Amino acid sequence: MITNGYNTRRSGDIYYVLQPNWFNGSSTGTTHGNWNPYDSHIPLVFMGWGIKSGASNKTHYMTDIAPTLAALLHIQMPNGNVGEPITEITNK
Repeated sequence: MITNGYNTRRSGDIYYVLQPNWFNGSSTGTTHGNWNPYDSHIPLVFMGWGIKSGASNKTHYMTDIAPTLAALLHIQMPNGNVGEPITEITNK
């Protein structure tokens, strides 16, 4: 995750991770800027008519949400789309 957050113009040459999985911030939650699994995990739930019940442990990304909704609505994929439809939901 450190590599994904690296900017060649603004980032330094060395990263120090002194206490992994440690968050020193407010008591109201995280800022979604930390590089820890508890901060970057996003639960995804699809419910409704035509959606089969089930569960999946497959990794999906935020970029997969828009193409999945487009496939469910039988409309064109969004312009500049980089994700893929979640086949567990779109295949009937």
